[in-house]
Amino acid sequence: MVLNWTPEIIVEIFTSSIILIATLLMFITPRTKNIKSLSFIRVALFFMGMLFALDLLANLYLNQFLSRICGLMLFPSAVFFAIGINYTIKETFNSPFLLIAVGLGILYTYLAFQPGAVRFEIEGDYLNLNWIGLYELGGLIFIFFVGSASFYWGLKTWLNAPFLIRREASIFFLGTLINGPLTLLIYTFYYWNPIFILFAYATTGLGNLFVCLGILMEPKLLYILPFTVNRIVVRDRNGNALYNYDWSLSSLRESVFTGFLNAVQLMSDEVINMGGLLDIKLEEGILTLYESDLISVGLLSSKSSKLLRECVVGFSMEFQIIFEKELKQSCVNQAKYESAYDLIEKYFSNFPYKMITSKKQSLILSGEYTKIPLELESNFKEIFQNEMEYNFIKIELQKSPLNQSSEFFSLYNDLENEAREMVEDNSKSLEYKLHDEL
Repeated sequence: MVLNWTPEIIVEIFTSSIILIATLLMFITPRTKNIKSLSFIRVALFFMGMLFALDLLANLYLNQFLSRICGLMLFPSAVFFAIGINYTIKETFNSPFLLIAVGLGILYTYLAFQPGAVRFEIEGDYLNLNWIGLYELGGLIFIFFVGSASFYWGLKTWLNAPFLIRREASIFFLGTLINGPLTLLIYTFYYWNPIFILFAYATTGLGNLFVCLGILMEPKLLYILPFTVNRIVVRDRNGNALYNYDWSLSSLRESVFTGFLNAVQLMSDEVINMGGLLDIKLEEGILTLYESDLISVGLLSSKSSKLLRECVVGFSMEFQIIFEKELKQSCVNQAKYESAYDLIEKYFSNFPYKMITSKKQSLILSGEYTKIPLELESNFKEIFQNEMEYNFIKIELQKSPLNQSSEFFSLYNDLENEAREMVEDNSKSLEYKLHDEL
């Protein structure tokens, strides 16, 4: 049997391989495999990869049935893209695009098995199987909707991306730009010259590669749009603040926030009781309050979310288990609870920081959980010779921008010099006084 090798088949091998391999990587990579919104995106990409794989097989074997089936891959691909993108942006499935995709998909399935849906055509001295008529028109509508939705998603993500993940957001946006407007533009040139279909297939594969690469590099991209996490505060049942963590430049002081939580508890005890959750709508966000046996936890975010509530409950329960001894002893020393940063990483690691706005403010991670630069380590050890104080300072570094370390050393040196000068001046004054008395 003679196989019908054409340039289009070669390009489709590249495109289908890129999309299917990228999809597999997002499925097996630990940081991305359990993200709910991404599970729908992965399914959509899988069907898109299968579209190109079936199309190349249809042209390779000149099989009309495979040509009809490959076009139908656009239907589930568009539906799952609609669900995944909408869930990423709004944390909900419903959208007009989804209704359009489902309605069009039913009609498209009917058209796929009508006579004359595909036919053989000569393009550039090669024999190809192409969609024609209403079946082709339905496919073009699907391609336009998916490309447009993808670009809107990428643009909105890039515009709202915090500084720390701006590079990954740019890669992600570049992928949606290539996969959206650029590919759609090239598709229009196909009707002027069939050679442009090769470029359209290539840009589709390249665009999806950049999209997947951006997500693999930084899964936080998928949590930029649904909500913003601002601050979490843990306090004991007596209202004493035990732990505080800030993702943004919040203007609300810890003492004010804790006092507000205390007031809320007095008003809401009858509502949430023990082990309950309460969402309180504020002027610029939502306060999620969770009460357990030994602690109260308040999370301030831009809006309510089932995912955030689950994270708050998981964080609270494990916090209570880890620090049960300290809590039962009514320990209010916040230094004893600093290792709760581990729980922040476990339950809230996918939520991006909003507090860093420039390159100078790049974070250095916690000393207990990562290594700090040797120069900084030696400087801090020289200043804080007590081991307990030194470990506490290392942990606090996680919460401070890098430039604050240099500012701290500069201030410390200035104060040290001033103290030395004061001692010298006092010594000289004492010498002069003794000299005068003698």
